[in-house]
Parts: sequence; structure tokens; C-alpha cells
Amino acid sequence: MKRQTTLISIFIFFCFTSLSKCERDDICKEGTSATPNLIIRFFDANNVNEPKTVPFFVINQLDDDYQDYIRRYLIGTDSVSIPLRGSQNFTQLKFFYNWGGEDENIDTLKINHDRFDVYLNRACGFKGQFIFNENPIEGISTENSWIKSYKIIKDSILNEDSMHLALYH
Repeated sequence: MKRQTTLISIFIFFCFTSLSKCERDDICKEGTSATPNLIIRFFDANNVNEPKTVPFFVINQLDDDYQDYIRRYLIGTDSVSIPLRGSQNFTQLKFFYNWGGEDENIDTLKINHDRFDVYLNRACGFKGQFIFNENPIEGISTENSWIKSYKIIKDSILNEDSMHLALYH
């Protein structure tokens, strides 16, 4: 009986010492925010307070060689969440209005931004945050553009709690 009590005491001692060596930074908590996406909402160009859906909507993100990088298909949406490129100070996107339809229209937008990395902890590492540059959006209001204008709602992309950019069409 004495031997069994001793073994249990030793087991409890080892469990306690091994658990006490864990630090908060050793585990990245579930739900820790990652690098946020850009939140875009679409509005009616004639009534800027009225959300306006885009019919069969496709987004392509372009890589360095202007090849399609990411393709997202959305049907009848008035908002979209898009990851920005952290390796460069811009993200180039092709926005397809009514993809595959007779009135299909494509706008290529260049979103200019800077990325800043914020250290979270040893387990989670870094998360990126973006800030729009001085000339944030290029490619709007060309002759055949379906996107007529834009408005920067938040110039810093720190989280995904609300929209950052409004596009009017």
C-alpha cells in the first residue's frame, strides 16, 4: 500500500511539473484572428446608400504574370471578402459583371496597399494588416467600366468586422 501511494505521488508530481512548464505562447488559441480580408460592398451609383447586387459575379486575382490566380464565383451578391497579396504593395483583380451573359463586362482594378506585420505570440506568429496607399484604386471610370466610382470606408484593414471599400455601379 505504501508503495502504491508513493507511485501515485510521483505520478502527480511529474504531471504537475510537466504542465507547469507550458506557457501561454506555446498554444495558439482557436479563433485567434489571422490576416484580414478586404471587405467590399456594392452600391447603386444613382442611390449611394442603397446596396445593389451584382448578377453572376466572378473575381479573378492576378499574379505577377497577369495569369488568373484565384477565381471566386458568386451569384447575386452585394458584398465580397477578398484576400490581399502580402508579397507586393498592390493586388490586381478582375471583376466580371454578369459572367457568361450577353452584357458581360470586365473591370480590372489595382488596389494599392502597404502591409504591416504584427507579432501575436510565439505559437501564432505574425498577422498582416493593410493600409491603403495614397492612390488606393486604379482602373475605375474607364470608358466601358461597369464600376462607376468608389469610396474608402476604412483606410486600414485591421479586421473583418465591417466593410473597408464601397464600389458603386
